Amino acid sequence: MSTYDRELQEDPQVLPGIISNDPVMHRLAVQIRKIAPSDRPVLLNGDTGTGKELFANAIHVLSNSTGSLIPVNCSAIPESLFESLLFGHEKGAFTGADKRQHGFFAQANGGTLFFDEVAELPLIHQAKLLRVLESKTFTRIGSEEQIPFTGRIISATHVNMKQRVKDKLFREDLFYRFNLFELAIPSLDERKEDIPLLVNKFAQQDPAIIFSQCALDFFKYSLWPGNIRQLKNTIDKISVLADSDYLSADCIRALAVCEQEQDFMGKLARDIIGMPTGNKLKDICDALVQQAVALSQGNKTEAARLLGVHRKVVERRLCQIRS
Repeated sequence: MSTYDRELQEDPQVLPGIISNDPVMHRLAVQIRKIAPSDRPVLLNGDTGTGKELFANAIHVLSNSTGSLIPVNCSAIPESLFESLLFGHEKGAFTGADKRQHGFFAQANGGTLFFDEVAELPLIHQAKLLRVLESKTFTRIGSEEQIPFTGRIISATHVNMKQRVKDKLFREDLFYRFNLFELAIPSLDERKEDIPLLVNKFAQQDPAIIFSQCALDFFKYSLWPGNIRQLKNTIDKISVLADSDYLSADCIRALAVCEQEQDFMGKLARDIIGMPTGNKLKDICDALVQQAVALSQGNKTEAARLLGVHRKVVERRLCQIRS
C-alpha cells in the first residue's frame, strides 16, 4: 500500500464534514482548500443528493470568515417576497411590515450566502440580483441607504447551467458572476469505493447495527440515483426494519430497500479481471470459499449455503487450497 493510500484510509475526512477514500474526492478537496480562503464566487454542480450544501459549508468553514453561512433555497422563494427576503425592508415599507427586517444579504455579511438550486431563479429576479453583485451593495425596501455586501456567494445546481443560458432561461452575465470557480461534485456512482465508508458512518447513529462485508459489497453494487441522501435514508430505514443486529447481504436483499444493478455481476467480473493477480479464477474461487468458511465460523454446511453450492464442493476446494 502506498503512503498516499495509507493516509486516505487512516484519515478519511478530506474536508470539514466530508469523508472519502476516493482519489478524485481527494483532488477536489485540495482544490477547495486553495479556493476557500478567497472571497471569490463558487458554483457547485452535481446531481441531487450529492451533498452540495456540505461542500458549501466546508468552503465556508475553511474560509475562516467571521460571519454565518446563510442558505437560500431559490426554488422556494415566493415571487412577491423575493426582494424582502433577500434585501430586507424598513418598517412601514408595505402592508404588514411592522418592523425593520434584515434580509439574507445582511445576514450573510462577513460570511457566506449560499444559493441552492440557483438555476430555478426566475429571470425577473436575476436582474435584481445581478445589480447587487455588480455594485456589491443592496438597499432595503423602503430605504435609500446603500448597504455594502461583504460576504461571499456560493451557488449550487444539478442542471447544466450553460444549457440554461443557451435556452435563455438564465442570464449569461449573472452566470459568469456566479461561476468564477466551478466545481463538479462527483455522484455516488463515481465514488463507489466510498460506499462502505459512508454506510458505516451512517450506521453509527444506531451502534447496535453491524453490516457484514458481503452486505457492504451488496451496497456497492446497488443503484443509488438519489446518491448519498438516498444511501443515508436507506440505512435509516434498515435500522428500523431489520430483525437482527448483524446484517448480511441476504438480510438486505430480503428487506428490499435498494435495487441492485442489472449488470452488477458483470461489473464485479470486470473489477476482478483488472486485479493484479495471476490465475484469477483460482484466486477468486479460493477467496470465496475461505471467506464463506470464515463468515460461517468454520461451519462448512453454512459456508456451502452462503455460496449456493453443495458441502462437498467446499470440502474439495479447501483440500486443494491446503495441499
